[in-house]
Amino acid sequence: MLGIDAKTLRNWLRQANLEWAAHPKDARLKCLSTEQVEQVARLHARPLPWPLSAPPALPEAAPAKPESQAQLLEASLLLPTSMSEEADLIKKLAALETQVTSMQEQLAQLALALLRERELRYEQRLSTLEGLVRQVLQPVPSSPEFQETVRSEEQDTKPRPGRCPHPAEQRTRPLLPLIEYGAHGQYVVICPQEGELPLRPDSPEWFAWLASVSSFRFVGKHGRFTACRVYDKGPTRSWQAHRVIHQRHYKPHLGVTEHLTIDSLEQAAARLQSYVDSRSLPEQFRVDISFCLQRSATVVWKC
Repeated sequence: MLGIDAKTLRNWLRQANLEWAAHPKDARLKCLSTEQVEQVARLHARPLPWPLSAPPALPEAAPAKPESQAQLLEASLLLPTSMSEEADLIKKLAALETQVTSMQEQLAQLALALLRERELRYEQRLSTLEGLVRQVLQPVPSSPEFQETVRSEEQDTKPRPGRCPHPAEQRTRPLLPLIEYGAHGQYVVICPQEGELPLRPDSPEWFAWLASVSSFRFVGKHGRFTACRVYDKGPTRSWQAHRVIHQRHYKPHLGVTEHLTIDSLEQAAARLQSYVDSRSLPEQFRVDISFCLQRSATVVWKC
């Protein structure tokens, strides 16, 4: 009403020595009387919209002037015009929506037509390529000279019958694993497929390797022999030494895999070598080699 904030109002009341009055309907609220408001407005030259004692009287209805009547008539004439314009806008909006829907349908049809055209082009290219491949793969008629050249090349490329190998070559046996006493005073284990193996004699790896092979050659300090497993409807854990001495085949028993230590192998090699030196062979180890070759064949296994 006075156009000031609350802080300014409190300062003005303090300067005019005015106090707040209780609200007639709610004692919790504080207010100013009409006289206090008018006093503050006079002290600070604040205009009031009208005297607060009575509300401003409404002007009496005056008879309509000719000018005001013309304005009313003009407004009444413009109202139907605005309504007709709104109806026209609604019709135009509906027409635009219809056009947008038809354009969307046309775009969808164009997209489908484009896909069909692309598929047809791909099919045409594929059929063309297939025709070219058939032309390339078809045999081309050639001249008689070219045919003669082809026949001669085919005859040259035919496999020729090889020579029949000698029976001794057919009996050639594959290489066997070797345990050999080397020049450095150490035993060396050599496998034909893997080469030298880092095995220490009488170690767990030593016995594991012996369990994985079926035969081997031993060349020790005092002799040599070939060791093979004993077969009884299949390989067993027992081993035999094999050596031909003076056209006789000797097969002393070596024991099971766990007993094939270096000492036992050296003892068997030394015993067989003693038969070579002395030519005194015990009866239990004598086997006629011709009888062995006629009755059975020795099977040699790779490692």
